[in-house]
Amino acid sequence: MLEPIFRALPRLYAVLTPDLIIVEATDSLLKLLQMAREQVLGQPLFDLFPNNPKHPEFKESVLQCLQHALMHKESFHNATLRYDMQTESGYEERYWSATSVPVLNDAGEVQYLIHEVSDVTDKILFERLHQQSQEQLNLISHATKAIAWEYDIVNDRMHWGEGLQEIFGYTPEEMGISGASWDSRVHPDDFEEVQRSIQKALTNKQNAWSGEYRFRKADGTYAYILDQGYTTYDAAGTPVRTTGSIIDITQNRDTQEALKESDARFHHLLETLPHMAWTASPKGKILFFNKNWYSYTGIRRGQTDGWINAVHPEDSAFILTSWHNAVATGSSFELEYRIRHHLDGSYRWFLERGLPMRDANGNITLWIGTYTDIDDQKNQLGEHRDDHLESLLRLSPVHLCLLHGPNHVCQYVTPGVYKLYGNRSYVGHTAREIWPELEPIGFFDLLDEVYTKGRTVYINEFRTQIDDDFNGNPRDAYFNFKYQPLFDSTSTVEGIMISAIEVTNLVIARQRAEAQARGES
Repeated sequence: MLEPIFRALPRLYAVLTPDLIIVEATDSLLKLLQMAREQVLGQPLFDLFPNNPKHPEFKESVLQCLQHALMHKESFHNATLRYDMQTESGYEERYWSATSVPVLNDAGEVQYLIHEVSDVTDKILFERLHQQSQEQLNLISHATKAIAWEYDIVNDRMHWGEGLQEIFGYTPEEMGISGASWDSRVHPDDFEEVQRSIQKALTNKQNAWSGEYRFRKADGTYAYILDQGYTTYDAAGTPVRTTGSIIDITQNRDTQEALKESDARFHHLLETLPHMAWTASPKGKILFFNKNWYSYTGIRRGQTDGWINAVHPEDSAFILTSWHNAVATGSSFELEYRIRHHLDGSYRWFLERGLPMRDANGNITLWIGTYTDIDDQKNQLGEHRDDHLESLLRLSPVHLCLLHGPNHVCQYVTPGVYKLYGNRSYVGHTAREIWPELEPIGFFDLLDEVYTKGRTVYINEFRTQIDDDFNGNPRDAYFNFKYQPLFDSTSTVEGIMISAIEVTNLVIARQRAEAQARGES
């Protein structure tokens, strides 16, 4: 009589013996497992719930819950444990709360355990998203602030917190109290997608929601915003209230666009190199070969796997081992080996150099490598092995300056730096000796911050003058500067790479567009 009632319960329950054998389960749990009842009953618990090898703590957490209930004969609750669900594409990150309740027989011994789990993934991911957002806020300009809001869904009433007028230019009265006041200010091109995203979250009973869209300010312009909300539901599963915050990410969005443009310039630079080049993910998966690689090897354009087939059979094992070791240790490398030319099948010797690019925390974000043909000078001394790369850097549209050590001693500059700052003595001199006029604007404090904290700093659209022809007739120009820490093999900062990319044409184009929008000629 009670069996069908138990099985129909809407929550995720399993009944276990003290030996942790499943003897009963609700239909909801079977649906989650996507298994038939006969596949589950009689099975050991952990046979049906194997660990994600990358996160083996699940079994230990559940055992703690179950063993406490068995030993102390009392309920035990674990608020959060991680158990990833296995899918066709791998493991999906999931979080659960678990409660074990002992069922005693007449002798006071544990006869069964009722084990209940609840999916709290949305809550955990929302908390993480909120934490990440807070960390991102610290990296955005000090002027960036959040607007808190709350929407009473049942009564259709909006409540706006501080910052509304400062960021968007509206008073709470001007914004209005209904949800329609928000609807009318979302950019028309973004509105349907935002609504679809919100409705999907509500339909799936998700607590957390976030979206990026454009919002009209009081002056008629649109700001790019990151909107995050957390919805609560009543016992019937009806949404009743959403609280959240809005962050103006316009400045950050512009930075992202600049980074995309920088990536495009970077790939263009690799394509214009006179020799073969590649990039790879932090885990060693090849992402990109330039056109020279495909022209030499004959491999189909765009194909990044199977590259080892172009390597001489006698060298391939050594190459793969060296590459895997480099990825594992995060160390730069130089290798000499033979690569087959697809036209005549001959092999030529190449020098491959690979270098890991790291972020401010020392984590590898990308591998970059080049091949230099050394077949003609294989048996000669290698004093000039860097000549090709030196020439490429000199022809690069990116102006570079390498500073070493806490005193920021210059080790290398490209000719473009001379256009920016004139014919000074650079190599072997400290930054203070090279640019004494920059001390009043805090330039050396900036270098010290990059060096001591290992944090990359960007200065975008810096206006200066540049003498292209060295004829004493400078012109106004805009540059994006990047001050990037360089790490040694122990992840210790050993220097700073300053790079400057001219963006004058982009700035002028944007200024003209803004002027036209204001009705100016």
